[in-house]
Amino acid sequence: MPTDRPLEELLPNVASYTLELDFEDFIQGERPMVLRGLLATEDEEHTEIAEQYIDWAVRSQSSDGLMAYGSIDVVPEWDEHRIFRPIPDAGAVAVLALEVYENGGPDSYLEACRRQFEYLHEDAPRSEDGGITHHMDDIELWIDAVYMMCPFMARYGQLADRPEAIEEAVDQILVHDKHLRDPHTDLYRHIWRETPNSYPDGSLWLRGNGWLVTGILDTLDYVPEDHPERDRLEEIVRDHLLSMADYQDASGFWHHLIDDPTMYLETSGTLQYAYAFTEAVDRGLLDEEYREVVEDAIGAAKTVVTTDGAVQRNAAMPGGPEAPQAINLYGQGWFLITGTRVLESDLDV
Repeated sequence: MPTDRPLEELLPNVASYTLELDFEDFIQGERPMVLRGLLATEDEEHTEIAEQYIDWAVRSQSSDGLMAYGSIDVVPEWDEHRIFRPIPDAGAVAVLALEVYENGGPDSYLEACRRQFEYLHEDAPRSEDGGITHHMDDIELWIDAVYMMCPFMARYGQLADRPEAIEEAVDQILVHDKHLRDPHTDLYRHIWRETPNSYPDGSLWLRGNGWLVTGILDTLDYVPEDHPERDRLEEIVRDHLLSMADYQDASGFWHHLIDDPTMYLETSGTLQYAYAFTEAVDRGLLDEEYREVVEDAIGAAKTVVTTDGAVQRNAAMPGGPEAPQAINLYGQGWFLITGTRVLESDLDV
């Protein structure tokens, strides 16, 4: 494996391998991460391809306002007793539509994002304390949702001068923190169900925790400095990352289930935390010494990239404790996202 190769050399290989994959082999909910990764490279060809998929997601928006790549995806094979119809996931492509719009995209993208936000804000089913449920059939809060919908709502709120969208994003972070955080570790459970009050999956899933912390960090980009809850959001990030640093394996990876050293070492979540620690240090939320966590994580992730650019050892869908390992869009996308972000911080990786 090319462990000694710098990121500058690995990133083009990872991007090339990614583009050779048939995206139709993966569920729609995986695509936004690889599209974000392709945009992050700032390569003209990658940007054009990503924008084609983003345009399709906008054009296939449902009459209710739900964009594709999440909300209209049906995955019956996950559970023969239930068709999975996620609600927040469409926000992960909607936030990319906002990025394209801000870079000169059509006004129709902003209108599509208005409809997407208004569905989440006005029509989506909720828990009694206001948490937007993750799917249609039961009132459940899932850890993934913070990343999927909160950065989108906050960015839309700032761009469209809709402060209620920023408030909704902040409220969703706080209600998910309330129900999913384990107070003993500052780590987060996968799924909370309102009735009966229970955890259908109470595991401390690595990529799920990564969704939450990267989602909060990306949301903070659009939360005003004087917002009354900003300090609380930063405290959640800081406390969580300080705890996560203690769970990092000597290899630089984290385990697929964070607190279970018998579980395999997982790449996509490790890349999420390299991103999160980079952001936290750059923002002054953590001391400079935590850059070592990033260096170790990136060093580990580089060891599982094949010579042709496949990022190995990622938890397959749908996540959770029994997920097998796979090459998938999460690993490819997060390598591109994190690799480009880490290079901006001038780390020697």
